[in-house]
Amino acid sequence: MYFHEVFCACLVFFSYTSALDFSSLPQINDIKDTLSSKTKPVSSCNACSILVTSFLKAVEETNRQSFQGGDAAWESEKLGRYENSELRFIEIQERLCSEVSSGKEQCYNLAERYEDKLEDWFYNKRKEIVDFFSYLCIKELKVCCPENTYGPKCLPCPGGKEKPCSGHGKCKNGGTRKAPAQCICDTGYSGKLCNLCENGFYQTDSSSSCEACDISCKSHCRGPGPKNCEVCADGYNFDESKGCILQLPSNSLEMTNDVTNETDEQTQGLEHKFENVTSATSQAEHSEL
Repeated sequence: MYFHEVFCACLVFFSYTSALDFSSLPQINDIKDTLSSKTKPVSSCNACSILVTSFLKAVEETNRQSFQGGDAAWESEKLGRYENSELRFIEIQERLCSEVSSGKEQCYNLAERYEDKLEDWFYNKRKEIVDFFSYLCIKELKVCCPENTYGPKCLPCPGGKEKPCSGHGKCKNGGTRKAPAQCICDTGYSGKLCNLCENGFYQTDSSSSCEACDISCKSHCRGPGPKNCEVCADGYNFDESKGCILQLPSNSLEMTNDVTNETDEQTQGLEHKFENVTSATSQAEHSEL
């Protein structure tokens, strides 16, 4: 009796599960793709810049689209109305952020949150204010700063706006409302303003640029070439006339001497054999006479 009840229950379960449609359930690969599509958030300034780029691209695409009718008379009549129409703005909105990879969600959020500012620029300020990035991200949203400035008040980067970091580095947080600003020096430069040469480099006389020391120098040098090394690198010896020169291993000198001696012995042996051949030839000629 017990076995019969269990058997019937199993039949009911398998009949029920076989009737279910599992095709609608997400596949494992789809779940992985969804998780991998979530990217790390970008900064507020970058997000605004991404929105501006996407918006201007959509403006350009809808502008080209308006000329694809092929009927010049129709275009001439309808284009003026379409250019600033609500229809075109809706088409722009539909394209917004669709091509974005990094910061896509932030792009969508900004577009929704500041739709009124996008509309205002599109309908009223597009012809007057060409620089949409400066208008939206710097002036209106205040999430970015002009180039080579930083912080809430957009102060000049170290070294000034015209030539920050002495022209030998990049201003960290430059162009954003973040603070503080700091110079990230290029290779060969050091100091808060990137106006000094780091170890292994020397400052040229003609300019404030830094050049790499000769390979024969160890860290410090006073100028170009092996004569300006303060200390010779490993494997180099100092010579008063030449500076730091490559030091040959002792076994290399011994091998050189061995090769030289062996060559001399071979040469002497060949000369001796040649003399013997010459002497034998002369004796043969005399005997024939």
